Amino acid sequence: MTDTDLQSSDLYHTSICGSILLPTATKCSSEIFSLLRHGKFDAFRQSMNIYHQDIIQMKNEYGQTVLHLLTIHAYPYHWVRLLLMHGCDPCCQDNDGHTAVHYAVERDDLEMLKALTTCFNSRITSFSEEKTAAIHERCLKALSIRDKHGRTVFMLSCQYESIKCLNYLIELNINDVNLKDNFGDTCLAYAVARRNEILIDKLINQCLADVNDGDKNRPTALDILKFNREQQKLSDRTKDDSIERILQINNAGNRYEIRRTFKKRQISTDNDEPTIYNLACLSVKSIANSHIEMAKNYARIALLYETKHDINNAYEFYKHAMNSVPNDILDWADYAFHVAKIHLIREENQLAFDLLQQALTLRKRFENGTEQISCIERLLDRLTNLD
Repeated sequence: MTDTDLQSSDLYHTSICGSILLPTATKCSSEIFSLLRHGKFDAFRQSMNIYHQDIIQMKNEYGQTVLHLLTIHAYPYHWVRLLLMHGCDPCCQDNDGHTAVHYAVERDDLEMLKALTTCFNSRITSFSEEKTAAIHERCLKALSIRDKHGRTVFMLSCQYESIKCLNYLIELNINDVNLKDNFGDTCLAYAVARRNEILIDKLINQCLADVNDGDKNRPTALDILKFNREQQKLSDRTKDDSIERILQINNAGNRYEIRRTFKKRQISTDNDEPTIYNLACLSVKSIANSHIEMAKNYARIALLYETKHDINNAYEFYKHAMNSVPNDILDWADYAFHVAKIHLIREENQLAFDLLQQALTLRKRFENGTEQISCIERLLDRLTNLD
């Protein structure tokens, strides 16, 4: 029987049950993306068998290909491999500038990332070695593509703390640690903003991140750390102190201070929140004088506590003083010396040693043979002999 012998009311394949019995192939873009959204792979397979050249070129309203959609929905990896074999472009970017690998990395989906980048075995495909190599080269090229904010997948893995994907990228000898996004920030800035000590250590010691890199008109990693610390309760700042030690050991400096700003919101019927909070960054030089005076006030209070043998409060205020000034002026070395002495009293020798070394390095940039330098050197010798 042919379709021409039937009335429209007799057609069964257009019904739900009929579509289960006989999945119908289509090359209509909206229908293909609907099939993928709903996971109807029988009909998608039928369509791919007939119309694969059309399907691999399709894009939805977000500029996404079928490869994007399979990755976003974390569908079985063999479908991803099938699309790559059929010539779907892994370098295609959607409206956000994302390729499929960008979406895999956002979720730290290592197996999906491998499916998108692992070379095909030419012995189990009908491709020549040249075609297999060409597909693989295209897949790897996607790893260097920047999205609309200037982020590669390496940078995205740092922003989203996708450690499994990051380790895999490092195994592929990909290292974008010092690349800047469109705003001028680097991977280390993301990691410090996340307060992720493990990631920070990996970027500095394994990937050799420059702790002072980034646009010169943007805050450094240390500036970001200081803002983060100020948002925490005193009892929750241990992690920030540890991150600060890592940064300072690697000679991190200050450049801009991040400040919270706000403005009054006009009251509306759908939102009665009175205040909108934003962030601004101010040049360290423009605020240095006022901060130097503030630090001196903290130091005076610390000294009062110290004379009363209240080392806990003395420590807090010396620490406030130290964190209030740039770490490239002599005042910082003074406050660091006092903080280090309290670490010694607490028998926190490594913390004391690290701070004293930084203070000594800073002083020797400006002074030669002073009593302050001699005093620091004596304490360092004492700590060395303890070991």
